[in-house]
Amino acid sequence: MKTNPGLTWKPLIPCLFHLSWPAMLAMLFQSINGVTDIFFLRVIGTDAQAAIGIFAVLEMYLTFFNSIIGNGSIGIISQCFGKGDVESAGYATAQTLFLKLFGSLLLTIPCLFFLRPLLLMIGAEGQALEMAIVYGKVMCFVIPLQNTGFSFNTALRAAGDALTPMYLMIGKVFVNVVLNCILVVGVGPFSSIGIVGVAIAAGVSQVFLCISGMYVYLSKKTILSFQWKDFLHPDKQFIYKIIKIGMPKGYQQILMSIANSIIIKRIAIFGMTSVAIFTVVSRITHFIMMPISGLSFATSTLVGQNIGAGRKDRAIKATNYSSIAGLLFTCCFFILVLVFPQYVLKIFSKDPVVVSMAVFPLLLFSFNQILVSQSSIFNAPLLGTGYLKASFYMNFISLWIVQIPLVHFLPLYYGLNGIWLSFTISMAIDFCMVLHVFRKQKWMQRIV
Repeated sequence: MKTNPGLTWKPLIPCLFHLSWPAMLAMLFQSINGVTDIFFLRVIGTDAQAAIGIFAVLEMYLTFFNSIIGNGSIGIISQCFGKGDVESAGYATAQTLFLKLFGSLLLTIPCLFFLRPLLLMIGAEGQALEMAIVYGKVMCFVIPLQNTGFSFNTALRAAGDALTPMYLMIGKVFVNVVLNCILVVGVGPFSSIGIVGVAIAAGVSQVFLCISGMYVYLSKKTILSFQWKDFLHPDKQFIYKIIKIGMPKGYQQILMSIANSIIIKRIAIFGMTSVAIFTVVSRITHFIMMPISGLSFATSTLVGQNIGAGRKDRAIKATNYSSIAGLLFTCCFFILVLVFPQYVLKIFSKDPVVVSMAVFPLLLFSFNQILVSQSSIFNAPLLGTGYLKASFYMNFISLWIVQIPLVHFLPLYYGLNGIWLSFTISMAIDFCMVLHVFRKQKWMQRIV
């Protein structure tokens, strides 16, 4: 088994680079996974892209359990490793995987019987509704594997191994892209099976990730491992601790899901083309946030391990270094989009109406990523130390006190552009609150 990579005593900038570049690359491939769906669906049409966007709102409800368990486990795993308790870190990982797989199944299977009314409530209509139902029937079986797959990656990163998750993610994306070419585009002797091909490609790639991930953990060749018995025998004490720490994130996920349902319904008032615009723009800008998520996760790992080792000064410095890197990265992306907005949009949509109407929200959302990147990075210490209640309160204020009222008020004066503006205002307020909480330093606590 590999040794601790020295995140609690080696120079910080090399440590941050060691953790962040593989995590950023892995998250970039994760983002490619999402953008791939939109890219291949352009051959089907705008309704297919709208269907993906509508089901994504329902998917947020179905992944709230993943948010509880995943966020609850990160602080435990990183701090256990920072203390040198590698065995407990591996055991916590096994319990996390068990909870995610079987807990998610209990949530997604019943949704199969209520897909149509649920999607109607969100605002789906016409051909987009029918496509979303077909897509959703497959994805209800994929989501539990997807939730489990997240922890194959995050647990190793929390322990300080960012390379192995990168290889796992590259393999998953490769499988997904190849299958999309075969099932959606129809390469060679294969005929396109439409939007269901996107779902099948996602499912097979998740199965690949789960099988390869279990092999990695059980092989005992990585920095973090466990035994089959750890996975198959749930531990009430560990489960309770994980859920207790992660519960604020679960509440936050549910509130975000409800808010997104309201927002997508407000967008749907302007037609399914507007939903398609939102889907395309969101996936493009999300593309840049995935590398930032990798940088943020590297920060939470450094913070968690150094708090576990009693090195609070290193936790603060690591966050500040990460903030500068994130700012430079997102500013470069914003400049690129500012210069070539229509060129970027034409890659993902053949509809000239979508391309022309999406220029303003693309520019605005690209600017938003600068704010979101800073919020994400300064939020990372809260994740690394399990101080998640503050994150919940800040998200509640920015989303429910600020954005939801603006989503109803601004369109009265600015139409659809008012909805896009509500995102910027909400994100700016969220960033100010996160920065204030970080500077107060109440998150400097040990949970193991």
